[in-house]
Amino acid sequence: MKTRRVIPAVAVLATVGACGDTFDYVIAGAGTCGLVLANRLSADPTVRVAVIEPGDDVRNNINVTDPGLFTVPFGTYIDWQYETTPQPGAGNRTIPWHAGKAIGGTSTINGMTYIRGDEAQFDAWAGLGNPGWDWDALYPYYKKAEKFIAPDAAQAAAGATYDPAVHGEAGHIHVSYPFSLENGTIHSLVEESWGKLGYPHNKEVNAGSVHGFGIWPQTLDRDLNMRWDAARAYYYGVEGRPNLTIIKGTVKNIIWANSSAAHSTLVAKGVEYVTPDNKLAEVNAKEEVILSAGALRTPLILESSGVGNPSLLKDLGIQTKIDLPGVGENLQEQPLTAVVYEAQQNITGSMPYATFATAQDVFGEETASVKASTAAQIPTWAQQVVTASRGGVKAANLERLFRLQHDLIFNQNVTIGEMLATTAPPYVVSSMWILLPFSWGSVHLTSVDAINAPAIDPRYYLVDFDLKLSIELGRICQRFWTTPPASALAGAGVLPPDGLLPPNATDAQWQAYFSEEVSPNHHPVGTAAMMSRELGGVVDPTLKVYATRNVRVVDASVVPLQFSGHLTATLYAISERAADIIKGTK
Repeated sequence: MKTRRVIPAVAVLATVGACGDTFDYVIAGAGTCGLVLANRLSADPTVRVAVIEPGDDVRNNINVTDPGLFTVPFGTYIDWQYETTPQPGAGNRTIPWHAGKAIGGTSTINGMTYIRGDEAQFDAWAGLGNPGWDWDALYPYYKKAEKFIAPDAAQAAAGATYDPAVHGEAGHIHVSYPFSLENGTIHSLVEESWGKLGYPHNKEVNAGSVHGFGIWPQTLDRDLNMRWDAARAYYYGVEGRPNLTIIKGTVKNIIWANSSAAHSTLVAKGVEYVTPDNKLAEVNAKEEVILSAGALRTPLILESSGVGNPSLLKDLGIQTKIDLPGVGENLQEQPLTAVVYEAQQNITGSMPYATFATAQDVFGEETASVKASTAAQIPTWAQQVVTASRGGVKAANLERLFRLQHDLIFNQNVTIGEMLATTAPPYVVSSMWILLPFSWGSVHLTSVDAINAPAIDPRYYLVDFDLKLSIELGRICQRFWTTPPASALAGAGVLPPDGLLPPNATDAQWQAYFSEEVSPNHHPVGTAAMMSRELGGVVDPTLKVYATRNVRVVDASVVPLQFSGHLTATLYAISERAADIIKGTK
């Protein structure tokens, strides 16, 4: 293994001289998406770009750079350390929610998983008023962003497989398998047990179908043994550009040039932001304001700017500038739970093993009856979400969206559950989560001064089908760890303890367990959805906010429907395509 080198920190965040300055583009957030845009737009030396970011430069933070220290930054100064609102479906608990607060955003603390998703899920976007947004449109951008490092002989022997045709070789994001990949025969034991349960080996999880058992690559540089976050990929190499500035601060709201003209096309003059010493400052934008603050924060900026649900804005004392009730609604988050066992073998390497299940895998001979019964319940599910949303969404719109998702699940046979088989010495673990929840939630501003305190309400298990599917995934994981030869790896149950959930455990027993243990998967999407305004969309297919001339959103909030990949790969592809749209080259 090559010696890891840490690039010295030479960037100085601009905290003076920028207030009141004018740039061509002002980007709110130096996260996964914001830094892609900053890199691409500032490639033209005549274009001035400012990125406003409250987080620090973490290039020398070992908890970020070392891929083996995933989860260590949770609860530290580079984590926003949010909490959900009390969740009735989770014992009324408020649940911690992690998000990166750094240059690089959540890409500095995430699990680095690089999985794109199922082709049909992206094709569904086009049917929501988004012509040109489908798998074929995104595919070249996945490859453009990626610099794939093929597994070496030892990694191939440890189970790493790939198809070179689906990967990029010249992009900014280094994608590879870690040298720490568990060697020996562990992967073959896991693969064989999943095979006995009916799950095929997927040799390339990034080709448009994730179904079956596969070993995923990660956003890391294998030879340097280093996390390749968005800052390392898109910012550090260009930070010397004189036309690119990062301003330390937190964007609070958009400043409108024609703020008195309600219900007309608004023009953004710039943004107001909070400085590190808690003062308000302004920066101007000649061309565009681009919100890339993420699915949990972008809605807050919009609402602070008078864009959102008039009823909610009135309660906050904010004048409505644009009536867009979908702002902050349609939050789709995947509820995660795990089962943990004592390891029966000394497993020291990493096990990035994932198995993706379809409805047919989960429900078997009952699939047809489950399809029929769930289709009949869609109006009820839609009304449940409407009731919880204070009028932010309409039942007819939700029914259409739910039926589209139902079609993906039961007619197009996309994957609906993900189950890991991995290690956390001295344990073996299966985390599992449903991929396409029907329990849609919201994230909203709580007061005009609380830009850093979103009310995050994922509404876990509001819809009973989400709980039913979660329980079935738990049972499948339980069967996996008792199926030879993988059963030789797992000993006594740790979470839940042996006997708490026996093989014949009832739905009620599983529900009680999930209520106590469910947590976020940290894949929030949909809160400024790209779809027609009539459906409750917030941005159009060019990612421009409806009824504005020069405000765009480029982050996970624009993703209209959940999908079976992990967010990172798709966010890079969306951002690369957005850069081309903004530059007028697409």
